[in-house]
Amino acid sequence: MHIGSNGIWTPRSAARVVFAFLLVLGLQACASASATPDNNPRPYDAKADARAQIAAAIADNPGRKRILLTFGANWCSDSRALEAHYRSPGMAALLEREFKIVHVDIGSFHRNLDLVEEYGNPIDDGIPSVVLLDADGKSLFVNHGALSSAGDMKAAEVQRYFERLAKDSKVD
Repeated sequence: MHIGSNGIWTPRSAARVVFAFLLVLGLQACASASATPDNNPRPYDAKADARAQIAAAIADNPGRKRILLTFGANWCSDSRALEAHYRSPGMAALLEREFKIVHVDIGSFHRNLDLVEEYGNPIDDGIPSVVLLDADGKSLFVNHGALSSAGDMKAAEVQRYFERLAKDSKVD
């Protein structure tokens, strides 16, 4: 519409108004999406050599931090939820201070199973699951499913779990 000399809308002017409105909505959506944190992270790389990543974390560790292996998969909403917790401000600071993190992709329970067995089968009661290694790569703690419902866990509960792990190198 187009407003003619008689004051009546024409199809061309109506289309312009609709287009402008949709353009503004689209720009707002893009702006808000880029300003918000990633609440659906996918940190597990199917192509990564997890064994090499673990070796690199041990070798390049001047602060002698403990190594936190996180076993999970991108298809698993709880694995992605745990990663979202990892990225929250309080958790990110704790994890950065205390651990070096390596994500180990288990795919559909078919990938990196040699590492799963080597580290005491942490996925036997579900994913995500964590294994804590000392700075030299010796296993200190194996979690068996305590984080497998990370999507239902409150941020404070996850924070307490990792605070206890940082303090005691284990969580009962």
